Amino acid sequence: MRNINVKNYLLITLSIICFFSIAFSIKIYDLNLYDYSEKHFYQLNELLGKTVKSIDVKIYEYDSLSEFVHETGAPFFICAFSNKEGIHIQSRYLLGDRFQKAMIHELIHSTIKMEYPVPTWFEEGLVCLTTQEFAGVTDIIPMRNVEDYDIRIAESNWELVSYCLGCIEKVQEILSSESSKQTIP
Repeated sequence: MRNINVKNYLLITLSIICFFSIAFSIKIYDLNLYDYSEKHFYQLNELLGKTVKSIDVKIYEYDSLSEFVHETGAPFFICAFSNKEGIHIQSRYLLGDRFQKAMIHELIHSTIKMEYPVPTWFEEGLVCLTTQEFAGVTDIIPMRNVEDYDIRIAESNWELVSYCLGCIEKVQEILSSESSKQTIP
């Protein structure tokens, strides 16, 4: 009888430990673009030709890759994404040097979504132009017809980079045209 109680006690204890380790493995906090990267905040304003507000965004930082994938449904090759809830990002410990770049990228997305809603492809192009994160990429062909592409169906990181490069080209084309104020979606 005593062994059964010990086993039940251990099972209950392990269940509680597992519950709390899962329940507390997502860090939730608020950030805004201006406080996190003043430089990128001003670059975005300059690119848009107008001043946007830097609004606090809810951040969900997942401690493990499996938790990020399981909880968000995002593929493993995506470091972060933003939606109506906020920014979902893999742990700073998992991403290492990529964490800050991913956070800035997503804070810019969130700022644009809240302050200057545009089509997804245009938003991606603005974000990538602001961060200059693909400035040196020359070995991937930019995607054509980015307006018709749904990034949620991406099967690889290369496909996402091709999409981003296509968005950059299209946005640069629009911003450099003489009548850019009339053609911005």
